[in-house]
Amino acid sequence: MSFHDRPTAEELLAAVRAYLMEEVAATDDRRARFRALIAANVLAIASREIAARADDEALEERLLAALDLRSGTADERRASFARAIREGHYDDPESFERATAYARETVLRKLAIANPKFYEAVS
Repeated sequence: MSFHDRPTAEELLAAVRAYLMEEVAATDDRRARFRALIAANVLAIASREIAARADDEALEERLLAALDLRSGTADERRASFARAIREGHYDDPESFERATAYARETVLRKLAIANPKFYEAVS
């Protein structure tokens, strides 16, 4: 549910994407068609990101907590994680596995949003 009235952000994105795909991409102008397809793809990515935001944030919270990174914003904790890697804090086998799990899960989630077909092929 959204605080905002209809159409929702997802509906607006879908409407613009449909217009681009059905009207602009159908033109004989190859350059306009190419740009419309790129724009439609960007809108699809934005729609998937909006739809997955709550689940992705919850997943990252769990993964960061597993790395004992519980204070600060997510950006601050990611920066702290990167510093800790550079400083060798994740070199022992147990810590390395937790760091690898974080990297694997976050990359897979980002791939699922950016390119679902490729995500399905690799997962």
